[in-house]
Amino acid sequence: MKRVLLICPDPSPALTAVTGGLPLALATFLGKPLIEHALDGLARNGASHVRILASDRPSDIRSYLMSGTAWGLAIELIPEPSELTPAAAAEKHAAFLPDSTVPLSSLPQAPLIPLLPDPAAWHRARIALLPILAPTQIGTHSPAEGIWLGLKARVDPSASLTPPCWIGPNSIIRARASIGPNAFIESDSLVDSDASVSDSTVDCRTYLGSMIRLAHSIASGASLLNWQNSSLTRLTDAFLLSPLAPPAESASSLPARTLALLALFLSSPILIPAAIAAALSRNPLFLQHAAALPSDPGNPLRSISYLSMPTLGPRFARWPSLWRIVTGHFAWTGNPPLTPPEAANLTGEFESLWLHTPPGLFTAPEAEGCSPPWDDAARAHAALFASSPSTAWRWKLITKGLRRFLS
Repeated sequence: MKRVLLICPDPSPALTAVTGGLPLALATFLGKPLIEHALDGLARNGASHVRILASDRPSDIRSYLMSGTAWGLAIELIPEPSELTPAAAAEKHAAFLPDSTVPLSSLPQAPLIPLLPDPAAWHRARIALLPILAPTQIGTHSPAEGIWLGLKARVDPSASLTPPCWIGPNSIIRARASIGPNAFIESDSLVDSDASVSDSTVDCRTYLGSMIRLAHSIASGASLLNWQNSSLTRLTDAFLLSPLAPPAESASSLPARTLALLALFLSSPILIPAAIAAALSRNPLFLQHAAALPSDPGNPLRSISYLSMPTLGPRFARWPSLWRIVTGHFAWTGNPPLTPPEAANLTGEFESLWLHTPPGLFTAPEAEGCSPPWDDAARAHAALFASSPSTAWRWKLITKGLRRFLS
């Protein structure tokens, strides 16, 4: 059994502008938080038990990591007053019997490539680590050598991509934009038409305006950091550079939510026999549950409560879930809701795709004949649907779900 001490770094003033207000360990780096890359590398190297030593907001790191089952590791987090050197960490935690001590100033996949201490190292590490980290991520594909696109990244056909470059998950590159060489567009970002990015990074949820030329810089929100000389500029013109708002809370469009509200109203008479059945059986009319919601990298798992109505049998048990479609937390089509503990026990990056789509009334695993408790086949169907939820697939879920309801 390989036991590893993983030392998270203290805050770095030189990198504050590029971490999105998160601890360095949770800063997004080529599509995933830095610590997630590290744990993936340790797991691939045979680690089984990792003790994480964190001085910068350890509670945030603990909330993100949950149980560690996503990497097949036993993980414990120990708060420290300040970052320890490897020698000091090994001495202080000698009772842990560590086989190795790994500082997060580099990644286990390439320990000789420094990530810290300055923006120049942060940028150069992306160049060196791109061919190592990109192929290991679920949903990533390479349309040409040295060009990597994350899950659901969208690139206009008229845009120009020059290797090496990375387009992160859910990012959008618009018409005639020029990306590369050595350009990195992180998750949920937007590069507008005719913009150019070279030797630079556009950080998570950042908008780069039309016809802007970005070179030798790290753009994060409204901040522009020159990684060559560490000069920092904050732009006030949102048409040039600005932060993008988090994804809307609503998991469904306004027409879909309106349809759910209409369905609730028209079917509300079923409450009368349901209430009578509950009274006769002395059972509650509604049962309350908790459902995990899609959460962003570096943020704690979100959850929402919802109701079921089992008194009229399984056919109408989900009727109260229509209200969660109205509130925007559920969708007509998606994956079955998981409790937070069930979500935390999803193993590996592929299974974790389950949470990339909101809970649905008509779900992918059930359309394929699966039922709770959810097995490997259900997890596979859920992950595949989340990775490519096409319109045709959504209609298939709805038609199969209606057939089950009417049969």
